[in-house]
Amino acid sequence: MFDAGLTTPMRLRYAAAAQAAQVEPFGPAVRRQRAVDVYTPLDPARVLVSMLLPIGDTLLATPAVTVLRKRFPWAKITVLASRGNAGILRDNPNVDHLILTDDPTDGAENKVLRLARGLSELRQTKYDLVINLSPVGGLVLMMAGVYQKSLTVEKPALWWLIGGHSDRYRARHAVDHYLQAVAPVLERPLTEEERQPRLYVTAKDRAAARRVLRERGLSPAHLLVTMHVGGDGFNGRKRWAPKRFAEVATRLIERFDAHVLLIGGPADVPMCEEVAALVGRNVTLLAGATTLKETAALIELSAVFVGNDSCPLHMAAAVGTPAVGIFGPSNAEQFRPIGKRGYRQRIVRSELPCSPCFHFIGNDAPWVPNTCYSFACLKAISADQVLDAAAELLGDTRGSDPALA
Repeated sequence: MFDAGLTTPMRLRYAAAAQAAQVEPFGPAVRRQRAVDVYTPLDPARVLVSMLLPIGDTLLATPAVTVLRKRFPWAKITVLASRGNAGILRDNPNVDHLILTDDPTDGAENKVLRLARGLSELRQTKYDLVINLSPVGGLVLMMAGVYQKSLTVEKPALWWLIGGHSDRYRARHAVDHYLQAVAPVLERPLTEEERQPRLYVTAKDRAAARRVLRERGLSPAHLLVTMHVGGDGFNGRKRWAPKRFAEVATRLIERFDAHVLLIGGPADVPMCEEVAALVGRNVTLLAGATTLKETAALIELSAVFVGNDSCPLHMAAAVGTPAVGIFGPSNAEQFRPIGKRGYRQRIVRSELPCSPCFHFIGNDAPWVPNTCYSFACLKAISADQVLDAAAELLGDTRGSDPALA
């Protein structure tokens, strides 16, 4: 039900757009439960994409921007983002302009002025096509006076009241949820390559990463293993125990003479310090010391990545570094990393009947709290399992370390 609200000059199409809105733009055709009265512009001059999303989801949503650029090569594509996730979108050739604001629900007084500036910038342009990929984006657009109907992510009927429990919905990857939002304006099925999240690491980012290594007596000639022990998603309930990360790091150092790089943001520093203290040697703490894309460049230089279900795991897939993803409460079907054809990864998860309990938005009613803080699904994943997965990606065939049995 994407109604008009679309400015001139442009033409509207009816039947073709309705058909596009009901058919998946990739893979096996799956009918979408949408009304047939869909209006879409054939040649928008100005496109606005609201991506007020978590950092990891922002990366998973980049294919939607990529296909928009291919569909409308001459349009000016503006992306609405926050200061927290903008780093993922820097240097993306499919984005012409970034409008930065902050989540109005975070309540920080020092962010009010930045929000006001972002809203003011939004009001200055009339957009021909608006795509909103996040629930909070609708609120921000309304605050900015952008009232026209937008293309949005599909959510089950009454999801806000009773949640959605469709197996089809839960089996759809987050990348494909975001791609479905732009399906009404696409003219052809998408290729697997177009489904791949894009992170554009520049020569400057790579030079900075090499400088960081050099300052710490390291180089790409060392066997580097990047580890991300943090992650803010789901109130921190997707984090595997630092002690077990330390066990894996110690065994990789003993077996491969690896050098472990502990990456992340400033909030991850305490956990990284705990791991570093337990490991003792061949470990370098870099959390909070690099930008997002410098971190991506460090991952790119590494032989393998090991981390929780969080943004760096998807960054590893985007730059092609083999990765071990540790999934506790997260739905791996919806959030597993997507890389290029042949990308090597291992997903390690528990088989507890209560897991997964963290899904893409629309699965659970937002008013129903998840009160599980037992970390049972993460505790069920042993260091041995993660070590074996990492060793396999590194080409080791000697099996698990008996010291961890």
